[in-house]
Amino acid sequence: MNPTPADKSSLPIVEKPFWLSFEFQLRRMGFALLLAIVIAAMVGLFSRGYISDARIVNDSGTLRIDYEKYSRLMSDVDMKITSSQIRENRNRIILGGDFMDSFRIDTLQPQPDKMYSLNGKMVLEYSVSAPGSEQTLWLSLTPMKFGATHSTVAIDNGPEITLHQFIYP
Repeated sequence: MNPTPADKSSLPIVEKPFWLSFEFQLRRMGFALLLAIVIAAMVGLFSRGYISDARIVNDSGTLRIDYEKYSRLMSDVDMKITSSQIRENRNRIILGGDFMDSFRIDTLQPQPDKMYSLNGKMVLEYSVSAPGSEQTLWLSLTPMKFGATHSTVAIDNGPEITLHQFIYP
């Protein structure tokens, strides 16, 4: 004799240990993965933070760049370029590589005396206040492409420093 539909609700639920164990393990792995993502975000794997903040100084010590190695597409990125005056009358900062294709410049402080493009690179020229003094350029950027970017920064046609950055979608 088969139970009627009204009798089916009174039947106990048959629990299968395999599926209960599977669900428990999946929930535990999901919690561990979520916790790992939160910790990675807190230390700067996706944007600002201990892992993301970087500083590069050239061999002669005339150029120092503070930037973020990891960023997100269409979010603000800060960059600080500090250079020592080499030439007596002008200081040229040259931004090249993937910089012009990968980033949009939102703000640039202080404003350059002269700005132009040369062979796919952006050249910013500043007046020198005193030979040997430091000059700092603050950039607020917005990444426009995701993936790995390799930008270069140089001063007065000196050796280039390459910045390796990764932009998350």
